[in-house]
Amino acid sequence: MNSKRTCYGEMFPSIVEMVHNTPITGKVFGYDVSYSGQVAQRQGATVNLDGWQECLKCSYMDDCYRVSTGRMLMELAVKNKPVSQYR
Repeated sequence: MNSKRTCYGEMFPSIVEMVHNTPITGKVFGYDVSYSGQVAQRQGATVNLDGWQECLKCSYMDDCYRVSTGRMLMELAVKNKPVSQYR
């Protein structure tokens, strides 16, 4: 059986911390937010099509996509919950 690649579960970048004016990328998907002062001037999602094609060839693609999506959804839930609601 093939061992999982080091990119397993990393299709999406972490969304917990937004880094201003720096492209943030996962294996396939990413985002870029450019600020001028405190106002976002440009926001956009990115897709690495070469990375996607590589993922499609991987025998762990379906599992990896599920783990990547689950991680992103959990990060989104944590990011959107006010700290005052934690026990």
